[in-house]
Amino acid sequence: MKQINYLIIFYDGPCVLCNYWIRKLCKWDKKDLLKFTSIDSDFANDFFSKNPSSIHKKDAIISWDYQKGYLTESEVVFRIFKYLKGIFKIFLIFSLLPKSLTNSFYRIIANNRYHWFGKYAKCPLPDKKFTQKFL
Repeated sequence: MKQINYLIIFYDGPCVLCNYWIRKLCKWDKKDLLKFTSIDSDFANDFFSKNPSSIHKKDAIISWDYQKGYLTESEVVFRIFKYLKGIFKIFLIFSLLPKSLTNSFYRIIANNRYHWFGKYAKCPLPDKKFTQKFL
């Protein structure tokens, strides 16, 4: 099997907040190390069936790469910072906090994201200049 050298990020497609951050990450990821797919996409369903885990049932952002396998919640955020490198590595200082604390902060936002930011009727299409980043 060919090793994949990028981070796959499974996100909530209809979530306005999630889509905002995915668009930002597309701009910041100059080396194409991040790939994105909605958690309910055909790609995600196929991927989860070939790489089984109960983690995909969580109401949270999920990532997957060959180094760490599946990660979720705040661990994904810190993994993204590692992939982006540069100035973003400064935010890794927060990974020193207890995971229970960083995940609690993540859960507060995740549990209120639709109320605070809204929800699209369906996952919007990516900007054409970033289509190579979507699976």
